[in-house]
Amino acid sequence: MFLAGAGSMLLVAFWVLISIALAPSKGLVYDVRGARYGGPLTWPARWFHLGTLAKGHLTYTYLALMLVLILAYAAAVYLVRNDNSRNATAIIGGFFFVFAVMFLVIPIWASTDIFSYAFYGRSMAIYHANPYILVLAARKADIFYPYAGWHFNASVYGPVFNFFSYGITRIAGNSITSNVLGFKALAVACYAGSLPIVFTLTRRVSPGKENFALAVTAWSPLMLMHIAGGGHNDALMVLFVLAAFLLYRKDHALAGLFVMTLAVMVKVSAVLALAPYVVLYVREARTNPLRRLGGAVAVVVLVPMLLYAPFWQGTRIFDSTIRMSKLISFGSVPRLLSSEGQDMLGHLGFSATRAASISNETAQLLFMALFGFLTLYLLTRVKDFRSMIVVSGAIILLWFLTSSYVVPWYLGLGLMVSAIAGWNWLTGTYIATSFVFLLYHVPDTGNPRVLGIDRHGAFTYLSLPCLIILAALLLYGARHTWTRRSEARLTSGEGASEVVREA
Repeated sequence: MFLAGAGSMLLVAFWVLISIALAPSKGLVYDVRGARYGGPLTWPARWFHLGTLAKGHLTYTYLALMLVLILAYAAAVYLVRNDNSRNATAIIGGFFFVFAVMFLVIPIWASTDIFSYAFYGRSMAIYHANPYILVLAARKADIFYPYAGWHFNASVYGPVFNFFSYGITRIAGNSITSNVLGFKALAVACYAGSLPIVFTLTRRVSPGKENFALAVTAWSPLMLMHIAGGGHNDALMVLFVLAAFLLYRKDHALAGLFVMTLAVMVKVSAVLALAPYVVLYVREARTNPLRRLGGAVAVVVLVPMLLYAPFWQGTRIFDSTIRMSKLISFGSVPRLLSSEGQDMLGHLGFSATRAASISNETAQLLFMALFGFLTLYLLTRVKDFRSMIVVSGAIILLWFLTSSYVVPWYLGLGLMVSAIAGWNWLTGTYIATSFVFLLYHVPDTGNPRVLGIDRHGAFTYLSLPCLIILAALLLYGARHTWTRRSEARLTSGEGASEVVREA
């Protein structure tokens, strides 16, 4: 009863939110210019005249809806923490179906990435060109040119996703609506397909927490808005990663490694889950570990080579990827520290351009070093299947908190993986971080100044909480490591004393 109530609260909040988004010029969705919408999804905005809200009132209405979503989601997760009944499973699944359909049929949520996806497919299907070379700026007459956000970047995704893009655009043709619906349907289908795998893996890793994991992933407002609503290809990557974990658990480790490599060939961030997988694959070797390592390297190297072969035109096919890797987004922790560095260098007499360049590069290098060091340490903690899951989630979270370019949907992979381990500090941290990034885009304010931004463009209301979370995680990890080492020394000392007494 209470779980259904929490689901109903989420449903009503989503309904009101979507009705506002479908009102003209509210900035929550991207669609074909001049489109108008009707039907049941628009009713709340009509009933309460939400479509005519002034900018300030719209901002606070949006924030209030985010608060309702956070409270309802947190209540649902709490209610099923120890409830593994079939009724709860059915309620979670039923509401997810309704949520997913709602976000499937609306325009793209807070992102123009789908328009870029479509052009990558059209590069092959329409222009018979290489999607890693052709940029949208070279095809200004293309139907997606007015809508896409990235005009000077070629594809930054793996060949597997480009093949999916080709198939969708081949079927959809020159219909913008069909292309958008095709990519959103792919994202929703992969999101929905991931949930049974999460449920199954949780049954094996954290028995009794299946519904908890299902609620965390299926009812996440952030994932529903940005994965189902935004149609991001992260959903396809997540499906491959989870399928690889499931194959490993079913003693098909090499097949799982192949599928995990396909995940990397959708989006390179899947390498964060690939690394712990390879460590466990080699460590659990029943034969010669070197032979097993050789097999793993063969799969991880040969599969990408074969997939990239049709697109190979030298290393320039990675130019856009390299250029994008140097971007620094307004919500990242490095951006926050970089902005402070710019102030300091400005006071020392550096020009604004020089101060920004030095600060950005220094912040990126420092956080890359921190991420690299801690990732190597975490990989040494991979002992068994459960620890592989936890370490994968921890590395993905660490990457999110130290990366120079972050957007909300990047949390999807880690949230799915961490939920499998049940309720712990990692899952709680992911949920808290997802709450912060629900405020990634606030409508009708341009830059949401009402929430506070410094003059260098760092959105402190996003980056400062993430910095605090990162610091708390580092302190927790240091304390946990120190405690374990102290206990080990104590145990070792007691063992030595017993040997002396026996002698």
